[in-house]
Amino acid sequence: MIGWAVEALIASAVLIALVLAIRIPVRRAFGAPVAYALWLLPVLRLVLPPLPATLRDGMVPPIAAPLGDMGRQVSWMILPAAGVDLPAGRDFAALIGGAAVIAWGVGAFGFIAWQCAAYVRFRRRLLAAATPLDTLGGVTIVSSPAAAGPLAFGIVRRFVAFPRDFAGRYDESERELALAHELGHHARGDLIANWIALAVLALHWFNPLAWFAFRAYRADQEMANDARVLAGRSAAERHAYACAIVKAAHGGAIAAACHLHNVDDLKGRLRMLSTPATRARILAGTVSIAALGAAALGITATGTATAAKMRAGVVRATGVDIDAIRPADLLRPPPPLPVPVPAAPGERAHRVVIHRDGETQVYEGADADAYIADHPAPIPPQPPIPPTPDMMRAPPAPPAPPSRAEIDRRVSRALAAAPSVVSRDCGDGGGDARMTMRGSENGHPTVVICTDRIPRADAEGERRARIDARMAAVDTVAIRHQAMAGAIAGLRAARASIAANRNMPEDARRETLAEFDRHIAEMARDEPGKD
Repeated sequence: MIGWAVEALIASAVLIALVLAIRIPVRRAFGAPVAYALWLLPVLRLVLPPLPATLRDGMVPPIAAPLGDMGRQVSWMILPAAGVDLPAGRDFAALIGGAAVIAWGVGAFGFIAWQCAAYVRFRRRLLAAATPLDTLGGVTIVSSPAAAGPLAFGIVRRFVAFPRDFAGRYDESERELALAHELGHHARGDLIANWIALAVLALHWFNPLAWFAFRAYRADQEMANDARVLAGRSAAERHAYACAIVKAAHGGAIAAACHLHNVDDLKGRLRMLSTPATRARILAGTVSIAALGAAALGITATGTATAAKMRAGVVRATGVDIDAIRPADLLRPPPPLPVPVPAAPGERAHRVVIHRDGETQVYEGADADAYIADHPAPIPPQPPIPPTPDMMRAPPAPPAPPSRAEIDRRVSRALAAAPSVVSRDCGDGGGDARMTMRGSENGHPTVVICTDRIPRADAEGERRARIDARMAAVDTVAIRHQAMAGAIAGLRAARASIAANRNMPEDARRETLAEFDRHIAEMARDEPGKD
């Protein structure tokens, strides 16, 4: 119940904000009566019951157990041993929530009581010196010096009151239109609607938006009644009606009555008089607002996902679990708890001692057995069972060695990825003197040994030696020896690179190294100083 009330208050506040946002555009588009009908939305939401379980189950995930019940289950489980008294503590969140509910209820009751008292004083003061003038359709027309302007009041005994100088300040057409306006409030049930609006305001007394909305509601009410009075009247009558409104404009109205001199949105009322709404516009607006209202009430109804989100937002913002709020439980003392007392030696009957409000009550024998049967003690929770060695997780098994087929596949991939070694003439290559080159043939990597560049390197060494000998008069043999040593060092470096390449198959690497050894041996034999 508390959860539904909180959701209804929040949803009605949202609908109040919605009506405030769209009332003026709706009034301009469809007329004042349609805008006035918008105020039914928050009222209907406040009395809208929760959705049936058949509809709610498809919108909101089922909950295993209410939070309040879960708390009670836990409290039963943590009962102390016999002979220990339980403290009468209550959940802190429930205390805060209960205090808020009590404060809200006191504020709502105080507001509505103050409004009733103000209305009774106003009615008594106005009728004390009133002079009856006429009776029309069960409505008594009176004149009173306490009336600041034309007004309608009363639900069971209905009245329309005019000030004493009404005939002198208003001409005949203005008096007739003012009377039609006040009688229209009774015919439309606006006096009953005002008390309903005050009840809604009492529920929202803590919400500043609701106070602003009440003034907007009263302005829309007056405009809707203006539209009813002026329906089908001429421009001259509209002008006279506007003059009557301006003459009656005055503040200090009683909330439960309907006053012609209500000054809320006076400019809007006068502007509306010049642009009356047609029946087609009113009908279209009524259909549109009915569809909007059905959608808004359906979306915000208790049991929908939107209502659940609103309730969750309140719990997050306040830290108070709505379902745990039990104002009646807070006002009522906690139920007594049985305290078993050990039986005396040789005594077979049970004894139960109950402490309640400082008094002690003892049950013995059959009475004790009956009490224990009616109030069974909760079963204490069982400790968790420690895991047994059989339940322990086994260590992970080592990875299995690869199979022969897998080894063959890996060798095949390695051989496919290893470069092939070939020997051939590489040509000049634009002055490139490298004796080994890397390349690819048909997408396969290769290592090429340039056999034609080895003699060329020898000849180049001899040529440089001769040139250096002629120019520097140095020992030709030493220069040639140096050149041959450099060539041999280059071959040996290339051989070491091939020997370190483990991606090559063993047979191919052995053949390549043998080829390098042969060339190195030939160059070593031709090296100067070996003869």
